[in-house]
Amino acid sequence: MLAATIMLETGTITRFADVGHFSSYCRCVDNKRISNGKKKGEGNVKNGNKYLAWAFIEAAAVGVTLISLQFSG
Repeated sequence: MLAATIMLETGTITRFADVGHFSSYCRCVDNKRISNGKKKGEGNVKNGNKYLAWAFIEAAAVGVTLISLQFSG
């Protein structure tokens, strides 16, 4: 389910110029914009795709759970 969500919500990966743009679209990084030494756009938390953010958080949680089960015995 997570893989399907990521695939469908991402669409064509080539539409992103680089990994930074994709990470930003997924809400996986802080939105920091500095212009003339001043922070701009703070509080702009709705940029990006909320479904991709959810899917990557869930995938990370599953990964952490599987790793902890593997090392616990």
